[in-house]
Formats: sequence, C-alpha cells, structure tokens
Amino acid sequence: MTAVSAAARRFPFSDYPKGWFQVAYSRDVAAGEVTSLRYFGRQLICYRGESGAVHVLDAYCPHLGADIAVGGTVRDDCVVCPFHGWSFDGRGVNVEIPYTKAPNRVARLRAWPTVERAGIIFVWHAPDGGEPEWELPKIPEADDAAFSFYAPDEARWRFRSHPQEVFENTVDIAHFATVHGVSAFGNLDVEQDGHQFRAVAEVNFETPRGPVSGAVDSELFGMGIDVVRHRGLGRSCTLLTVTPIDGEFVDARYTFFVALDPQTGENTRMGMGFARDFCTQIEQDIPIWEAKIYRDKPALARGESAITEFRNWAQQSYAGGPR
Repeated sequence: MTAVSAAARRFPFSDYPKGWFQVAYSRDVAAGEVTSLRYFGRQLICYRGESGAVHVLDAYCPHLGADIAVGGTVRDDCVVCPFHGWSFDGRGVNVEIPYTKAPNRVARLRAWPTVERAGIIFVWHAPDGGEPEWELPKIPEADDAAFSFYAPDEARWRFRSHPQEVFENTVDIAHFATVHGVSAFGNLDVEQDGHQFRAVAEVNFETPRGPVSGAVDSELFGMGIDVVRHRGLGRSCTLLTVTPIDGEFVDARYTFFVALDPQTGENTRMGMGFARDFCTQIEQDIPIWEAKIYRDKPALARGESAITEFRNWAQQSYAGGPR
C-alpha cells in the first residue's frame, strides 16, 4: 500500500509543485564545502566549485549509497564521495574512480537546474525532472546601492502546510482585518500571465503622521516565490519563498531589501518596520495554516472571486492539474 502524505490528506494537489524554489542563501555555501539539504522528499547536496558556480545534486552516491554530504569534499568543480572517492561533476556525471582507469558513465547523480539570484540559491523542480520552463525574475533592488540585503535567521519558519495555501493569502484580503488587524484595504486587482500572477491591493498605511494611501503589489512567480513591493511609503522589496520539505512541512523565508538612509547609510526605520510587520503577520498566519483544510468548493462571500482566479492559475504548477 502506498503511503499517503499528511499534506495529501488535507489538500487535493501534489505535494511538490513545478517551479523555482529556494534551497539556501548564497552566504550559506562557501567555496569548497558540501552542504546537506532536504527538500521535495529527497536528500540533496549543494556545493560551490573552484569556478564559483553552485551545484545541487542528489545526495546518495549511485555506487553504494553513501550520503555525500557526510564527509564529502570538493575538488576543482567536482564533488568527491567520502566512501570510495568517486568524483562527480556539476552535471552529476562520474568523472573519476581512483582505483580504476575509467569512470562509470552509467553512474550518475541527479543534477538540479540551479540559479543564484539576489543572494539566494534556487533550484527548478518538476515532477518529471524536466528542464526549466521559465526564468527567474530579476530583482533590481538586489543590485541597487540604495538598498541593503537583510535576511535574519528569525525570518525563517518550518511549519505544516503547502506553498499554494501560503500564497493564497495574497488574494484573501478579508483575513487581513480578522487576523492582522488591518482594516483599511480597498480594491484588489489581479492579473495573470503564464507563470506570473499579480495582485495589487489598495491600503491605507498607518504612520506616526496619520494614514497614508498606498498599495501592496504582490507578484507570484510559480508556486515558490512572491515578490512584494509597497506603494505610497517609499521604495521597498520583500521576497517570500516557500519550499516543500516533504509531504508535510514547508520551509518559508523572508528576504528583505531595505532602503538605506542617504544621510547615514543605515537601514531606514520604515524599511525595518516593514520587515518586523511581515514577520509578525506570518507568525499570526502559521497556526491557521497548520490546522486548516482545503475547501475545493468554498462558500465565498461577495467580492472574493480573486480566490477562485488564483486557484485556477495555480493548477498549471501541477502535472495534469490537481489530483
């Protein structure tokens, strides 16, 4: 009998959507080191070779099954298994066996398409192991000297849910009042274009000088990345990434690009305030996500059609749609 994951019992869609997903920060993978990862129900390794390129491979050696993260080393742009010294390049191809003259060309590790973007390491996941179907978005703020990269350890959470459940919050405007105490939301406009889904919500921001009219602009790129920018209170950029660990837990992280004060060169109080608010709000959401189920045909209120639009768009992230 096939085991059914905890997520499968709660949600009618695959545990592992198709798309780009964060597996590490660039700062986490030093040159010459092998890092152990677990995502998509698989044990993985990540290493940075002599060229500086980052590679993500399956962890278990095809020879006799050693976990290469446990004692493995990096030589040039290859990773070396600690058990028998077999070397594999960034494509997962065996290129050397120290006690034979020729490598084993049949012995391969699965190589995951990997991209570093905005200080983050992403891999492409597809159920059939296919190649990427679209490119990661550019994050101009990551290369803008007016912003600083800010990703504290406390802006990372592991909890029982699914990426689709987390990102559905972008169109669930009503919960911002009941869960987060934000009642001044106005119109919500949504649009979709292939793998992209955009939601722009009008909102009044509360400031020491009184309410300021603005908007929250949320751009989803597949089921792994949400790029959020605020309008009305100066420039800001926040990335929310959600990566499935197994059939039960996800790994969620916020990465902030905080505006710098041109006079002091320090993070602005407004930017740091946004970061605190984001972290507070997701911690308010987590208990609900962990306990809720998915209603395939929800009894929606007037004005909640964006939830249906989001769900229809999300189907493209699964092979054959929802199961």
